[in-house]
Amino acid sequence: MLVIFVFTVSVASAQYNNGIPVLLYHHVSQDKTDLPGLTVTPDEFSRQMTMLKQAGFETISPKTLIAYMRQEPVTLPPKPIMITFDDGYEDNYTEAFPILKQVGFSAVVFMTGVNVDREMRLSQKQIKEMSDNGIYFGGHSFTHRDLTTLKGKDLYREMEDVKKLIQWVTKKDVDVFAYPFGYFTLDAWEATEAAGYQAAFTVLPGLNKPEQDNEFLLRRIPIYNNTDFAVLFKLLDANRPKTKLLEYTPYYRNEQTAE
Repeated sequence: MLVIFVFTVSVASAQYNNGIPVLLYHHVSQDKTDLPGLTVTPDEFSRQMTMLKQAGFETISPKTLIAYMRQEPVTLPPKPIMITFDDGYEDNYTEAFPILKQVGFSAVVFMTGVNVDREMRLSQKQIKEMSDNGIYFGGHSFTHRDLTTLKGKDLYREMEDVKKLIQWVTKKDVDVFAYPFGYFTLDAWEATEAAGYQAAFTVLPGLNKPEQDNEFLLRRIPIYNNTDFAVLFKLLDANRPKTKLLEYTPYYRNEQTAE
């Protein structure tokens, strides 16, 4: 008897041989008084998402990206992309969430534990609603401290406590983590793995590609209020973002306060 096995390969279209892009947002709001450099207006966010949608981009889940990075069998769309948000601002729910639903995109919100139920931050109710409607949640530490300054139990608890909180609110597994400020050490990497995360995100620029990148040092492309998205879009569409254009700068680090 002849048995034929058919495998789904973990490769996107030929266009995406350079890797998968992950975009990083913070605020989506008309109010630019809090971290103005990291605030994108709702109209601009809608324009950016619409451009990606019309060009054929499709958002993927964390599990899909992890499987791709591990070169496991997985089905990818022709033009995969991931949208992420850091810190857990309330405008992610009031402004970004409706736009994402309108274009049919998912996203990942990396939540800081102490931000849950704080003023102008996401509430448990909002997190649960988003989680039930296509938005994934990951850990962003419990107190948003610089993890490179921590050791041992203090370091591990930053990963573990936020993971437990999000799992309790969403009733779902939490597989991904984003290092606060993008700062990481080998100890932070190991603590993230020990806490049970399957992948972690940095602010290293560029695309994510197996054999070139590690799933615990995933790259993201930051979107600022002054990002020329038309220029970036052309590079994304060609799957050839230039590192120089995407590098994080001291401007970001000066604005990003501990939450």
